[in-house]
Amino acid sequence: MLLTGFQPFAGMDHNPSWNVVTELAERAERAQLRAQAVHGEITVRTALLPVEFEASAQLMEEQIAETDPDLVIAVGLAAGTEAVRLERVGLNLRDARIPDNAGHQPAGEPVVPGGPTAMFSTLRLKAAHALIDAEGIPVTLSLSAGSFVCNSLLYALLHATGPGARAAGFVHVPDLDRPGSGVSRAQAVLALDLLITESLRPESDLDVPAGLLH
Repeated sequence: MLLTGFQPFAGMDHNPSWNVVTELAERAERAQLRAQAVHGEITVRTALLPVEFEASAQLMEEQIAETDPDLVIAVGLAAGTEAVRLERVGLNLRDARIPDNAGHQPAGEPVVPGGPTAMFSTLRLKAAHALIDAEGIPVTLSLSAGSFVCNSLLYALLHATGPGARAAGFVHVPDLDRPGSGVSRAQAVLALDLLITESLRPESDLDVPAGLLH
């Protein structure tokens, strides 16, 4: 599988998404993942992506071509939130409130010209949500990854992988290093582990209502 995190952005000196990815990869090397207990041997490749619209998608696609993973999960930071956010939808939209780290600030541009308006994650998000929630970890199924680089990467990832056998999607974590954060790094790593556990199963996702009222 391929897991990615992001470099710092917007003046921050850290990005906890990369910390979560690297810690999970280290646990995989020690055969300590729940996903390994369920599915057996798992090889984890990681990539650190720039917070740049074009470069992040390009590097992601290069990594997919090089590793041919069965599962791809990108992880990003959603500062100001208090739960792990399992992103369901990528929009074909780049509309940046702030410039990316390359100084690019698109306004209403498509991620892929001529592509579908939206694409859906192929991870087993509802099943994972149930497991993560049962562990007492704050978690939500999210219908918007925003319109900055995280959403752009999610859409580009889904567009590149298509609806075939490879499962792919995106997870947002809070600022885990913020004092008083509602989610600890250990909880975020476990949440990602459980998402991997469920998304490696061949079955379809749970057929249960899990939508939002607003």
